[in-house]
Amino acid sequence: MTTGMDTLAPVKLPDDIQRRLNVYKAVGALLLIAVWGWFALAKNDQTPIFVYLNIAVHESGHVLFRPFGELTMLIMGSGFEVLFPFAVGLVFLVRKRDVVSTAVSWGWSASALASAATYIADADDGRLALLGATGPDTAGDWERILGEQFFDKVYLADSIAGMVRTFGFVLWFVAMGLATWVIVRNGRQERTAVEVSRPRATATPNSPVPALDDEQMWR
Repeated sequence: MTTGMDTLAPVKLPDDIQRRLNVYKAVGALLLIAVWGWFALAKNDQTPIFVYLNIAVHESGHVLFRPFGELTMLIMGSGFEVLFPFAVGLVFLVRKRDVVSTAVSWGWSASALASAATYIADADDGRLALLGATGPDTAGDWERILGEQFFDKVYLADSIAGMVRTFGFVLWFVAMGLATWVIVRNGRQERTAVEVSRPRATATPNSPVPALDDEQMWR
């Protein structure tokens, strides 16, 4: 007798189908990560559609860390935007052994690093349009963090932004490398499986070998 839970158990696919599925997933992930990085890092532009996802996570960081003080709340807007997808990728890697999902999550985190770098670089001139801004004197997160209200280090904005963007490039390449590794590994496994399953040619005598008597054997 089967229960409802039994019917929800994952179905194990044949190895060859699973390998092909892994390759298709990795190719799709690689394309997505490449587009993310191209817009966010190479072009220094907002990623279409996904920019709203970054904004949602950014604002969630403000809400979640508001009880820990204003400075922490301000930092963790960009901090949570970067750390959330990175942590999700770690969970997929450590708990699920799902390298493709890790690659996608870290590609997302790389785009968030690019977004954070742009936000940090804007601290010294405040040209970015801010979500929920109500007046010309409204300051952004990093304008307040690096400004007189907290650290008074606005002159470091460009340097910090440059380092953050560099980390974004590194993580972007790591994410693409993981997806590429899945493609290469499964491709090699598929070729190996084909070679193993291929019947090997064996030599067969055209005519039976005649038996030798003792006298012939010792000649």
